[in-house]
Amino acid sequence: MSDILLEVDELSKKFCRRLKRSLYYGITDIARQAVGKPVSTALRPEEFWAVKEVSFKVSPGEIISVVGANGSGKTTMMRMIAGIYKPTKGAINYPVPLKVTPVFALNVGLRNEFTGLENIKLKAAIFGMTEAELKRKLDFIIDFSELEYALATPVGNYSSGMRARLSYSVAIATEPDLFIIDEALAVGDSLFKTKCYEHLGEYVQEKERAVLYVTNRIRKVMALANRVLVMRGGRLLQDSRDATAALEYYINDIVGDKMTDDLKEMKLKKIRHFEM
Repeated sequence: MSDILLEVDELSKKFCRRLKRSLYYGITDIARQAVGKPVSTALRPEEFWAVKEVSFKVSPGEIISVVGANGSGKTTMMRMIAGIYKPTKGAINYPVPLKVTPVFALNVGLRNEFTGLENIKLKAAIFGMTEAELKRKLDFIIDFSELEYALATPVGNYSSGMRARLSYSVAIATEPDLFIIDEALAVGDSLFKTKCYEHLGEYVQEKERAVLYVTNRIRKVMALANRVLVMRGGRLLQDSRDATAALEYYINDIVGDKMTDDLKEMKLKKIRHFEM
């Protein structure tokens, strides 16, 4: 397999703040394409760049954490990489064909009236697993989730942590080459989250795999990532293999400069105390 699993090149995505204008722009763009005219990538009234000219490469064995304040473009970028959004500009290149599994909301697709086992089958189908693949991986899913005792119980009676265990276990059982996780482990007990972190570290070393992990929880970054991307305003500000240095940069960036040095230092101390 190639030394590069994924290459993101000048990736950009724009959105419109108003729904009606967004629909109008969409119809206009489709009409232009229908008659063979190019669609302009320039910003129009009410449009803004959610992601702007982001470039990076992902290599096998990397667990890359993407951090940034709310609205920095983290999730939009992940959705483009996962194929959910089409980029406005730029390219997403896979030097070799990869199996990509994105997890943006663990509870999506779960049916409260179905049992745990029935929901495993449902989630497996959503993730594109065949019946033969599920049969082969079912024991792993049950063992990893540690929910064998509850598989005959309707998921509507599960706690949020149990639901997270079930969905995450199916997702990782798809054995993706690139695993995209967007705050998917924000729910669940500490023991299970620790188990997931340890497993991901081993997982990317078993074969040529990588993980892209979006979070603003600094302790998770320090426990899991071997590389950190810092985003703000849709742009990539820093790409570092020194997680501590990257997180210090991120903390300083979210605190900002519009305050006295004493007030800024006080806020920085509080963040480091609670987060690091």
